Amino acid sequence: MDASTPFRYPRRIRWIHWLSVALVALAYLTSESAESLDGGGPGAWHVLSGLALLLLFVPRLLVRIGAGHAPPSRSLWEAWSARLVHLALLLFVVVQPLLGILSVWAEGHGLPVPFTGWEVGPWIVPGEGWGDALEDLHEDVGKAFYAVIALHALAALWHQFIRSDGVLRRMW
Repeated sequence: MDASTPFRYPRRIRWIHWLSVALVALAYLTSESAESLDGGGPGAWHVLSGLALLLLFVPRLLVRIGAGHAPPSRSLWEAWSARLVHLALLLFVVVQPLLGILSVWAEGHGLPVPFTGWEVGPWIVPGEGWGDALEDLHEDVGKAFYAVIALHALAALWHQFIRSDGVLRRMW
């Protein structure tokens, strides 16, 4: 690809990206209701969004590896900071849902499969007192996740409006 060819992320990457944005937003909006996991209420939507993010990890990774595309060249600092933020986001979409699952299991409950009568019984039972600790960790990691997402969004806006390099058009 030469400098005159406009770069656009592959459709699969864009699709997974915006679906993930919607799932993270849903998880955030339903996070206060996560204590109530019974039935089809907001707690079920919170679990659904977390599980969907976790399930999207493998296709996201495969598409990213197999895409063979890279954005236009940038400074070494920009390239490394972008890699670091993307790596952090990838780790968060795995770690955060897993912490949620472990916190439910540590309380001695099965993980409800949203909008069904099924649940996945604990595969691991960490022991007495771990439920609250894992729940607190899930919340704290969630706050860090949102901070990294905000950094990612601010960088995209900076690229779009300060550098005027069309970065947002590449992801649409």
